[in-house]
Amino acid sequence: MPINDGHLDQLREDGYTLVTEFLDGEWLRHCRSEVARYFPDSEEFAAAPERYRGLRKSAGFPYEGDTLNHVSTHPDLIAFVEQVLGCSDVRLGDSILQAKYGPELSPGNDQRLHNDAWGRNCLVYPGTEAAFHRVFAIVYYTDVTAEAGPTYVVPKKYTEDIPLLDETGNSAYGQREFPELYEREEPVLAPAGSVLLFTGHTVHRGSGVTEPVGHRFAHFLNFHAAESIWLDKQSWAGSPASPTGPALRRFIESATPQQRQLLGFPAPGSPYWNERTLAGVARLYPGMDMVPYETVHVPVM
Repeated sequence: MPINDGHLDQLREDGYTLVTEFLDGEWLRHCRSEVARYFPDSEEFAAAPERYRGLRKSAGFPYEGDTLNHVSTHPDLIAFVEQVLGCSDVRLGDSILQAKYGPELSPGNDQRLHNDAWGRNCLVYPGTEAAFHRVFAIVYYTDVTAEAGPTYVVPKKYTEDIPLLDETGNSAYGQREFPELYEREEPVLAPAGSVLLFTGHTVHRGSGVTEPVGHRFAHFLNFHAAESIWLDKQSWAGSPASPTGPALRRFIESATPQQRQLLGFPAPGSPYWNERTLAGVARLYPGMDMVPYETVHVPVM
């Protein structure tokens, strides 16, 4: 397991940690092949820019390639998030694949430093206990050099007295108002197959690719405790009853009960399960192993 106690200690100390070799060669090869279904590399882009003029530079879960779906719900990530949050029931908030290109292909902008303590639908102030935090992961499918749009992070010791919101209600920090943060930011340089892990309270920013004809492909994930229902909740594209459902159906059928639970699927033993719901779910996902859900359920009277 590439994620170890040292990474957990560093995240708690600094607010972030980098895990190299998170994906081995075979996993990384499959991921890159599946990413190519969504985005061209910079050489392809430069060779036919008119073809990619309207290119959408992001894609969301579920993916047509099963490996990307399994990275989104990777058991090592789940185990790490459970340790950080101190709970055994977590949810996946978002899973977004992103492409960045150099300025000669598709100019990008540097973000301001900010925190992601809030979810899109959050109506309350972020909780102070670890169980009420969000955990983020960025999986890199290409090498991240200084010219390839690295994420910049500010170690936790420099931000403990910084407000999560400024006086205007903004969670971003301008360079004029907070010059000391920009002086202390550090770029995260990483080989392909690495994952950057951090919390929603960590001050960070994305940067643009400066290599004229370059690219960076990365996978953005976030997680929260199931009980923190006020945090970001993703609406998964492609319900099993919709025309775009096959990818989601295929993943649900191949997933483990824990992976399904990460998406909000009722756990084995939940009061949800009874004869009627078992039969209904089996119809939606005919290739799914229903045995784990049949062991404990409440019959319909």
